[in-house]
Amino acid sequence: MTQVFAYIVQQDGVADDTALELIAAAKKLQADDAQVTAIVTGSGSDLDAVCTEVAASYNEVLKIDNENLAYPNAEIIRALLLKILPSDGILLVPHTTFGMDLGPGLSIKLDAAFVADVVDFEGLDASILKLVRQEYSGQV
Repeated sequence: MTQVFAYIVQQDGVADDTALELIAAAKKLQADDAQVTAIVTGSGSDLDAVCTEVAASYNEVLKIDNENLAYPNAEIIRALLLKILPSDGILLVPHTTFGMDLGPGLSIKLDAAFVADVVDFEGLDASILKLVRQEYSGQV
């Protein structure tokens, strides 16, 4: 089974609302018993608070505590994610300004696909991930 990871955006010790959206999306990929790992980055006690918060929804939480991440930096986080993500894993990133900064560059470094603007999943069929996107901002 493919490992699914979710990058959790947080600020001041509170996980972004997208954390719950990502767990719901992951479960659509692998059914309700999906093993989903949250990845939370930051520094200090705020990071600990977020990890405790998301642990209620995710099977596992990977905490990356680095004083250079007191303010999110996509370049630093990208380099750290390269060290922990398996080559066949799926990383869910929220469609936020930071997610759009992180995702494309990470996909290049991993030599993996990046798909933006996904609105739904049809599931994972063997090695084929079926996604639903809006076409041309809903204009077509």
